[in-house]
Amino acid sequence: MNTKDLEYFIRLTEIKNFSKVAKEFGVSQPTITFALQRLEEEVNSRLIIRHRAQGKLLITDSGAQLLNHAQRMLMHYNLVKKEITSSRLKMLSLGLPPIIENNYFPNVAKDLKENGLLDKIQTMEYGSKTTLKALQNGEIDMALLGSIDPLSDELIITEEFDRQPFGIFVPKSHPLAQREKVWFKDLKGEDFVLFKNGFVHNQAFELLAARNHFRPHIVFRSNGTHSLMNLIADGVGIGFLTAVVNPIRKDIVKVELLDTDVPMFVTSIAYRRSHVFNKLQQAILDNIRRTLINNE
Repeated sequence: MNTKDLEYFIRLTEIKNFSKVAKEFGVSQPTITFALQRLEEEVNSRLIIRHRAQGKLLITDSGAQLLNHAQRMLMHYNLVKKEITSSRLKMLSLGLPPIIENNYFPNVAKDLKENGLLDKIQTMEYGSKTTLKALQNGEIDMALLGSIDPLSDELIITEEFDRQPFGIFVPKSHPLAQREKVWFKDLKGEDFVLFKNGFVHNQAFELLAARNHFRPHIVFRSNGTHSLMNLIADGVGIGFLTAVVNPIRKDIVKVELLDTDVPMFVTSIAYRRSHVFNKLQQAILDNIRRTLINNE
């Protein structure tokens, strides 16, 4: 099958208009029509029925079946192109969420540098949820990811290297600073400063809020751990972070949660099952494994 034909077909099922699809791709309307005909000949079935009187397009059962596979076929095709490009480069692109970069990567960087590999890495620093999407889409070769459960994705291989609970961070002047542990339900009236979208922390936080039947008051969101810490220290709001994070200021106190069902911050090495690492990339992966999993 022609991948361009599949692209036309997918878009046609979405907007259901031949002329609009043609205009979007910068081709003539007959080009879209012939693409559909080629696909129908290949699968020996009608895929789309045109009701000219009603001005509507109807996707047949066969069309719906092809659509399901076409989306996956194009995804794999695009991955193949990206992975082949990656294999030719003497580099490895690594997704590195800020929490993991600050708390786990320094030891990794030290060992990579000792082995002459640190300058062979290009990093992308976003939250774990955003990083996972980039890995799935082939934008990066590998990632160090955080999740609240072990990742379950048939296309992604994960190798867990740590898991830590989440906790509350408060300024030293806050009444909660005098307590070693607190129930999440007791935080109902608090102001919170949290990470922006794309961080797995939000998923854990929302889960706990739902379990305790209240809607937290979030006064500010940031992408940076240091920014959040400064806001917490200045009394703008309390924070919710994985316990692996240590307060960067002496006027911040970390308080454990008493809840027995607190999600865990699970950290893993992650890469696509389809990706074939070249010799350099494999050396980087092996080095990271030794540092994080084997603790050598």
